[in-house]
Amino acid sequence: MRATFYFTLLPALLPVFLILRYIYRLDKNEREPLPFVLFVLVMGALFALPCGFLESFLTGLLDSFASSSDIKYAWIENTICVALVEELSKWLVMMIFVWRNKNFDYRYDGIVYAVSVSLGFAALENILYISTFGSDIAWGRALFAIPGHTTFAVFMGYYMSRAKAALLESKPSSLRKYKLLALVIPMLIHGMYDFLLSDQVGQAGFDFSFLIFVALLDVIAWIIIKHEFRTDRRLD
Repeated sequence: MRATFYFTLLPALLPVFLILRYIYRLDKNEREPLPFVLFVLVMGALFALPCGFLESFLTGLLDSFASSSDIKYAWIENTICVALVEELSKWLVMMIFVWRNKNFDYRYDGIVYAVSVSLGFAALENILYISTFGSDIAWGRALFAIPGHTTFAVFMGYYMSRAKAALLESKPSSLRKYKLLALVIPMLIHGMYDFLLSDQVGQAGFDFSFLIFVALLDVIAWIIIKHEFRTDRRLD
């Protein structure tokens, strides 16, 4: 029984630490303090706890106004009821614990911390999903859900760093814009990701589009990561 439990946790948690290690080690200029990175990861997991309740509440409201068989229902559910709630929880961790922290002082740091938050969120989400639905979904979530949360975080971290630069350069309009983009862009990407996996889209015959979307998303995220660590500079 114990061996089965550990085998189930392996795909739930191993990708989290492998991805975090990779992103962390790319930080060449001034590597972030590991205890703080792990603290941010834990906060990402803790902030994930209330998300399920809020998502259920919003979905219940949506059920009062739309039919669940409608493809528009799937878009609203996945973008507003799910993606907005989850990305907002990560954004709040960034704003509460990372935004004014002295260690957030290089451009690439935004990606390091946003990925840490998202991986904490994804780790807890995976454990809860596997506990509820069984180990059959474990490897699928390891291959798609965890990298998915990572790519959403890359966009959040990119815009958070631009917002921090705007703050230090006393550009209030740019500050507001980039803070908003740090939430809205990951929300829209996350919403589309979940939407393409929904039953309504599958019934409409567009299920193959999910793989195309994920491939494009991964390429763009990697380009951003590569650009940010190669052109990394102090935020001042």
